[in-house]
Amino acid sequence: MDLFIDRSELARSLASIQGVIERRSARPILSHVLMHASADGLKLTATDEEVAYIGELASSVNEPGELAVDAASLFQVVRALDDATVQLKLGKGDRLEVRAGRSFFRLPGIVAQEFPPLPAFDVRGQAMIDSGALRRLIDQCAFAIATDENRLGFNGAHLEEVGPDCVRMVATDGHRLSVSEAAFEGELALPPRMLLPRKGLGILRKLLDTSNEAITLAFGDNAMQVTRPGQRLWFRLLDGEFPEYKAVLPQSSHHTVTCDHATLVSALRRVSVLAHDRSRPVRFAFEPGELTIDIRSSDRGEVTERVVIDLEGEPLTAGFNVRYLQDILGAISTENVQFDLSGELGPARLTGVGADDAFFIVMPMRLS
Repeated sequence: MDLFIDRSELARSLASIQGVIERRSARPILSHVLMHASADGLKLTATDEEVAYIGELASSVNEPGELAVDAASLFQVVRALDDATVQLKLGKGDRLEVRAGRSFFRLPGIVAQEFPPLPAFDVRGQAMIDSGALRRLIDQCAFAIATDENRLGFNGAHLEEVGPDCVRMVATDGHRLSVSEAAFEGELALPPRMLLPRKGLGILRKLLDTSNEAITLAFGDNAMQVTRPGQRLWFRLLDGEFPEYKAVLPQSSHHTVTCDHATLVSALRRVSVLAHDRSRPVRFAFEPGELTIDIRSSDRGEVTERVVIDLEGEPLTAGFNVRYLQDILGAISTENVQFDLSGELGPARLTGVGADDAFFIVMPMRLS
């Protein structure tokens, strides 16, 4: 193997790999990236056997070959180089020689035959979705996925078709629920048990940071594949049944509150200074023209914030977890936000005013 490649492109692809590799595995090979050089360029492959990444990079290949190298070490080396072009060459003793300008590194490698083969992927159908829409789906739902790995059915995001050419992503941790929709073209062919893992979604989101093109989604038996120019991401679906979320959606609203999004975000940021205990609710008093948010704590102190609102319905007082509301407001981009409340202990529905492609449910907490 002997090739020349653009340093910035190589560094960008190696950065994408860092979330895939398994640094603490009993199998050291899972912390490595497989480098395969051919007439088509350089292909980088990384996997933890649940998630796999394949990146295809343009390069000038003088001699084909392949080698597995520690992905974190190679990334640190490439990122530290100053020259615009990097030479990668397979040296003696399965060592990777890295040259750029006056810099020279020699990294230990493992023969490619030791790298685990990627599983076969049986595609049922393919759909195209705009990268911006896919980013929004993830941003509006991923934060609500349960972090407790023992809560089967809650530790992944659900995907379903809700009409012609419309896909819905749903996530919940039992205390809040996020629903976001986007248009697609083609055939999704979703499997019956559909739970997208948190890790896979996190890696996918990073790949979409700078992209602005159509993304291909494909599903097979218990797996999903995402393809964009020069990159492919594959991950296994979780083995779990998403809860019947529609049963918890509020059917009516007796109180509708509208307020300025930025003002509420700013107020909650200050309240959160004292709201460290997630098990204790913060008091929200909704009255005509004004929302009062306050905390009274003998050990941490007191804080009161007042926000101008428009209230339809009778005054209402309820307790909420501030962090949950902050996460939801962070996923809303409209100028104004709307609360639909069914009672002091009934589920609250939050939406961005003028945005009908997402809504959020949060359960109030009992005030002591």
